Parts: sequence; structure tokens; C-alpha cells
Amino acid sequence: MPSIHDRIREELLNKERALWTALTSADPAPAVFKLSNPEANFMFPQMEILTLQDEETFKKALRPPFHRFDGYQFEEVRTIIVDLMAGVVTYKIRAVRGNKEYTATGSTTWSQGSDGEWTIASHSETLL
Repeated sequence: MPSIHDRIREELLNKERALWTALTSADPAPAVFKLSNPEANFMFPQMEILTLQDEETFKKALRPPFHRFDGYQFEEVRTIIVDLMAGVVTYKIRAVRGNKEYTATGSTTWSQGSDGEWTIASHSETLL
């Protein structure tokens, strides 16, 4: 049986994939909102810091074609267990749309609520 830390790492990586599947979809805001802690902060390149305090502003900022990609892949993934209820996933992301490539580093801090659900506390991307 895998250790608790291995299970947490696997769950956080699956959550990160769910985040990027949402971010690269035609309409990311609803799924990203659902994955997020109410206090979450998002730092995307060339944008102001986004929060969930105003759901309409958040949805407007992520409206299509925000991050609309045909595909993405993670490289150099590292999952850091802070404790049994918090972790950070860091990576390099490569995404493509047509013949354009997006390359960035990414980091998402996840926290686990009393209900056992992992939610985003903070997400940031830095263009390379």
C-alpha cells in the first residue's frame, strides 16, 4: 500500500491536471471556480491578481479564449507535501494552440478542507 505522502502527491497531481484541463477549455471559469478555496489568489502573466471575491469579475477575466490551448504537458513536476492538509505542485508547462507555444513555470498551493476536498489556495504562472 502506498504511503500517505505518496497518496497525497498523486491526488494533488490529479487536481493539478484537472486545473489545467479547465484552464485550457473553452470556458474555464466555472470549473476553476469550483476547484478553488473562497480565499484563492491567481497570478497569471500580464494580468492583475485575481480573487474569487467578485465571481462576475473572475468569470469575466477568464472568459474565452483565455488560455485556450489544443494541448498541454507538464515537465519537471515536483509535489511538495507541506503537511497532511497542504501541498504545493511546481512544474514547467508547455501548451500549444495551432503553431503557437506557451511555455511557463507554474505553481499551485492546495489545501485540504475538513470535508477532505483539496482546493486551490494560490496559483501562479511565469512566462519563460
